Amino acid sequence: MRAEEYIAFDATALAELVHAGDVSPQALTEAAIKRIEALNPELNAVVERSYAQARSAALQVDAQAPLAGVPFLAKDMNIEVAGLHLTASCRWLAELPQAMVDAPLAARWRAAGLSILGRTNTPEFAGEFVTEPTWRGATRNPWDLGRSPGGSSGGAAAAVASGMVPIAHGTDSGGSIRVPAAACGLVGFKPSRGWVPVGPHLDELAGGLDCEHVLTRSVRDSALMLDLTAGLEPTSRVPLNLPSLKFAAAVSAAVPSLRIGMTLAAPGGMRPNPEIGAAVERAAKHLARAGHQVKEFDFPASANIGEPALMIWLTAIAEEVDFYRGRVGRPAEPHELEALTWAAVALGERSSAVDYVRARRALTAATRDMAEVFKRFDVLVLPTTAELPPRIGQIDGRTAAFDLERWNSDSYGYAPYTEIFNVAGQPAISLPLEMSSAGLPIGVQLAAPLGEDAKLLSLAAWLEREMPWAERLATLRRRYAVD
Repeated sequence: MRAEEYIAFDATALAELVHAGDVSPQALTEAAIKRIEALNPELNAVVERSYAQARSAALQVDAQAPLAGVPFLAKDMNIEVAGLHLTASCRWLAELPQAMVDAPLAARWRAAGLSILGRTNTPEFAGEFVTEPTWRGATRNPWDLGRSPGGSSGGAAAAVASGMVPIAHGTDSGGSIRVPAAACGLVGFKPSRGWVPVGPHLDELAGGLDCEHVLTRSVRDSALMLDLTAGLEPTSRVPLNLPSLKFAAAVSAAVPSLRIGMTLAAPGGMRPNPEIGAAVERAAKHLARAGHQVKEFDFPASANIGEPALMIWLTAIAEEVDFYRGRVGRPAEPHELEALTWAAVALGERSSAVDYVRARRALTAATRDMAEVFKRFDVLVLPTTAELPPRIGQIDGRTAAFDLERWNSDSYGYAPYTEIFNVAGQPAISLPLEMSSAGLPIGVQLAAPLGEDAKLLSLAAWLEREMPWAERLATLRRRYAVD
């Protein structure tokens, strides 16, 4: 399969070619390897390669598996994959051995037939909305190499947008799938809390804020992956029962008239730049013309969860550092952790159990009030980010110049709209509905009540048909030609 053929298809279409016998899993694997090797020196999206393992697996994969032979990359965070290292982009963890067994989610990837080619870059311990770890170096946005692809799943986003792979793993504790999707012009879906297993050593990650899923170019790929990875797993503390309708089927289902709430104001009152705001308003008007009831809404005051959410996920990083101290066999040296990670450790050491429970109660109040919002609306429409992708080095969580208050202001000045849905556990998706005058993607975010992922995917697929983005992404992929 030639490079220009490979990049023309999403994951679902590539699998259909394998099912029909028109292309082999081995050919897909080789096409992806060629593209990774050609583009990665410039983009720095892939930080570990497992080509020999992928080639061997391609010879043995069931050609009728749902995603047989489709090239895939795992983020260097949370999910152990047999034969790969798990370092969280932290040089302190560089000497840890490869995983011997798959985490539950990785086992589901393999059962789906995916060809796992390696790991993608992430900020240290996935702690930022940019992807610039000191150890691994910055990943660059394929739309503008001087800008960030977002974070923390920035390596995954750059890999999918540039056509290295059609689908890649992402994690989302505060927007880390949706923000890079917006930055790179992709579909970024955070499922409801409880659908997809996390682990392996914890029953939940980031105090329950984390969700695992993928970044894709099409809504149907994201829906199919949720079908293939959702389901009960023994360590899940808040599992959801699977719906009778498959998520992939929801993509082609008719969309009933919905009560849609629209806002440009983030929790806390921040508003987006004019181009992003206008894109959200145009999407809302398009939905209204289609017969949906669109009204403005305001976030409840409790949704301004900056301080308690910061407590929960920074202390989660501190606990991760404590956990890995046992695996590494020694504490980290000062130069082995970045400034933000040390700030997390310090917060963990000075905070009490009472402080932590108080923060959890604040998030519970926000969750309760967001559930009340969804008694009035079926879906919310709002920005994914407040600004276009930042320039490399613009947000500093790494160096001696780091200041937590300034970092917090810079980070949430860029992306203030996503974390509330991690807190509430509700599904949310970023769609690349428009482009800015600077030629950068604009993401519009949709959210729905807990467990209503199928409804959200159905509306997202309708918007994809009405306001298509496939050709824009195809043009970008063709820009990165490979002989």
